[in-house]
Amino acid sequence: MGDRPARLVSVEVLPWIVLVPMIALCLTQWFGIEALRSITALQALTPWVLVWAVPIALAATATGRYPLALAALIALVTLLVLSYPIVFNAAAPKPAAGSPRITVAYANLLYSNPSPAQAAHALLSADADVLVMVEMDTPLRDAILDATAAGDYPYRVERADLESESIGVWSRLPIASGGMVEVSQRSTVDLVLDVGGRSIRLLGVHPYPPTRDVDGWSAQLAAIGRLAAASSLPTVVVGDFNASRWHPSYRALLATGLRDSHEALGHGWSVSWPMDEGMLPPPFVRIDHALFSDGTTPVALHDLTIPGSDHKGFVATFAFTRAA
Repeated sequence: MGDRPARLVSVEVLPWIVLVPMIALCLTQWFGIEALRSITALQALTPWVLVWAVPIALAATATGRYPLALAALIALVTLLVLSYPIVFNAAAPKPAAGSPRITVAYANLLYSNPSPAQAAHALLSADADVLVMVEMDTPLRDAILDATAAGDYPYRVERADLESESIGVWSRLPIASGGMVEVSQRSTVDLVLDVGGRSIRLLGVHPYPPTRDVDGWSAQLAAIGRLAAASSLPTVVVGDFNASRWHPSYRALLATGLRDSHEALGHGWSVSWPMDEGMLPPPFVRIDHALFSDGTTPVALHDLTIPGSDHKGFVATFAFTRAA
């Protein structure tokens, strides 16, 4: 009998101990707080953390602990609000009749990839019009070049000497203008491609991870939004954003008028990181995206496994929404 009060205290107190970090996480979401690396890491886990409010709310309601139920409801409502654009995302716009299409294969190759030849084969097997590659360090570039047929992907913009910051775009479609630009101290590819006589703008991006530099990461996401908005051309922004819908800075980027292809095509709950086989944690968040602006629309999308990489890639096909 002596330990019964202790058990009662644990039953009463433990749910509150669990809810305190949930409510703190909610506050960071409501007020867009990303001041610390630990906060951005926790935000990436938002759905996995806040979902535990469901059993707490049900148990608290069933036992008449209504203040606890109300606190759990706050976390649950926050999760529902954040998830709403994924669950009820408007369908992608319909392509114009006869619109030319462009297929983009994307991969974060992992600059220290132990299997460059296999990674190159997987990426090239997509047979895409355009390859967008981040962390394409020199050994990976050489492996892709060795596996590429002579004369294929003749149009190239790349920096392959920056290790994890290496980036490149290879294209079968002519590059009408553009090249490598610096966006908030980060190498970015900004091109206009000729797609069957029509122009589409492609940005290849790779902001810092927030665990390296929160302020730099947030500034780079904002700068990408400004860069994308600087042209009236239909625009596609592809890369490793090191950000998810669960990050306020990423939602601010979407608020500039860009839409997420995975969400628009019903894959909003898919994940792309981390993809190390047999390693913990299991993949839990999508940080690799293909965003699109007015004038273009995704018509097909599927994931792509890149051997040796800690990211899952994807292949996305886009069309124009307006007639020529």
